[in-house]
Amino acid sequence: MIKSFVSIVILFLFCVTKSEGKGGYNVWSKERIRYLNSRIISDPYNPQLHLLLANALIEDDRKYEAKQSLKMALDLDTLFAEAYCNLGVLLHSQGYLTEASHNYEKALSLDSLIIEARAGLGTLLCRGKDEAKGLEYLEKVIELDPEHSGARFNLAVAYHKLEDYKRSIEHLEALISYDPEYPGARASIARSYYSLGLVRLQAKQSRLAIPILEKAVFHEVDNTNMRFALGLAYLEDGNLQEAEASFLSIVKTEPEYVPALHNLGTVYELLGREEDANAAYEKVRDLAPYLVTLEAIKHTEYDVNYLIE
Repeated sequence: MIKSFVSIVILFLFCVTKSEGKGGYNVWSKERIRYLNSRIISDPYNPQLHLLLANALIEDDRKYEAKQSLKMALDLDTLFAEAYCNLGVLLHSQGYLTEASHNYEKALSLDSLIIEARAGLGTLLCRGKDEAKGLEYLEKVIELDPEHSGARFNLAVAYHKLEDYKRSIEHLEALISYDPEYPGARASIARSYYSLGLVRLQAKQSRLAIPILEKAVFHEVDNTNMRFALGLAYLEDGNLQEAEASFLSIVKTEPEYVPALHNLGTVYELLGREEDANAAYEKVRDLAPYLVTLEAIKHTEYDVNYLIE
């Protein structure tokens, strides 16, 4: 039995296929291509064989030949929903979005339960001008298949674009719970937490921002902007030791990160460590000579607006 499935990554689809012969014997793609070609010679008008050959060709990265096999399958059976779906997937992966959309729609008109066609069309709609309808398609995919990684990831991406960071996080947390190595999932959830944290900082809700930004840093520990935002939240909340640790962690890896150096000086001032504060401000002046005096440096602000701008 041959199964094909699609994993959609940030509005881009990859087609992956698995094949088994009778009795569970696994065959490699090249051997499967040879075998299916021999079957087609003896049974050339069987659309299912052409579909299976296309799947094997895709697995062997022979997309042009796969496309021809799918078109042959459709010439033989104009109501072959799975062939329309797989052709849509292939065209989508090659950037032919209008043609892909047409094939997804045709597949769904013939069989409304083809999940990959629904997932692909939902992704295209979210990328285009009908995000609401795209979200509806993708939500339906999750309803039918709660562990459809591609659809859930693209739902999260779409919600992030709409600035619904909470819902984006909800889908990414679910995705990571059952598919922790999904490409891009951890970076995306870090950015959603980060964006939500910035919203809290803008609203002067530093105490609410802290746990959110801590999660962002947990998922993307080397991102200096995320660590800077967390340092700001600690500073605004009066947690000076944690703020110092955040800003120090940045300047250790990026010694010329001026906002972190400046705010480190601010923290030292608040802690009564004037010598350390002046040393930090001197480094800022060396890196930003347009700030001529220490007083000018002290009165400069690097707050959440620096990150947003």
